[in-house]
Amino acid sequence: MATKAQKIRLSIFLILSGAVFLIFFFILVGGQFLKRTDAYHIIYHDISITGLESGASVKLNGVPVGRVIGLFAKSAAEVQVDIEVAHGTPIASDTQAVLNYIGVTGLKYVELSGGTAAAPVLPPGGNINAGQSLLDIVSGQANVIIGKLEMALNNLNAMTGPQTTQNLQNGLTSFAGVAAQLDTLFMFNRINLTYAITHADTVMMQLSAAAVKLDNAVTTANNILKSGDIQTTAANLRKITNTVQARLDSMKLVELSNELRNVLVNTNSMVTHYDILAVRGRDDILRALRNMEEALDNFREITDIIRENPSILIRGRTTSQDRPE
Repeated sequence: MATKAQKIRLSIFLILSGAVFLIFFFILVGGQFLKRTDAYHIIYHDISITGLESGASVKLNGVPVGRVIGLFAKSAAEVQVDIEVAHGTPIASDTQAVLNYIGVTGLKYVELSGGTAAAPVLPPGGNINAGQSLLDIVSGQANVIIGKLEMALNNLNAMTGPQTTQNLQNGLTSFAGVAAQLDTLFMFNRINLTYAITHADTVMMQLSAAAVKLDNAVTTANNILKSGDIQTTAANLRKITNTVQARLDSMKLVELSNELRNVLVNTNSMVTHYDILAVRGRDDILRALRNMEEALDNFREITDIIRENPSILIRGRTTSQDRPE
């Protein structure tokens, strides 16, 4: 049976062991409870948080500042993540919370990024904006691209169906037949078409030459009309009329007769001058009119031939060499 001294020693040992245990407990765990922290909430809309667990790390621009303390499903499309960070962590109102992977383990952590110095500080208990990681953005774009690619493949499959292939083949066959018929038509009527085109070109050349000559004749007549001779003649006639009137009034018949003689001489000279000008311009005008008349006759002949036999535009005009003997 234990003595009283042994019981005292055992009690002292238990008290000292308990004291040491409590000291180590407060050193290791008590600091976590006494540390001041700030809590925030993150609402993710239509974003899966698979791989994120309670106790996961929370980093601010790569620096660990806290941990995840709770995960809650608010609705079918919303998930709330509660985090706590060290007191005084500078979280701005435009900071975004992005879910990133920890290596290749499939686990996730919360990365706080963004935020500008001009934005106000988000108070504890506020909601941090949810953001998308680069991997989420790429995955979303990949899903969209895959959907469009699948749609394109379905459309291509529909386009290359048996019915479409048969229609395309029939169209190519018809086009080949039309091309062969056109080639045969041009081969047998090449000479006639060449003759028709050449003849039409000759008619157009004649019309062009006649138009040039007519333009020259009109230009000559216009120059004659614009010359100062007409104005001079009109002024002389006005002067003569005034002089005759004055002389008749004064009954100076002798002087009037001399003036009339001079007027006749001037008039004769003027008529001779205009006759020379008219002779010079008349030849050009007559020549241009004859050329135009010849071109119009040729054009009228072609029109009559085409009206009587329109097929000549394709077969051409039969010459003596083309007629069978």
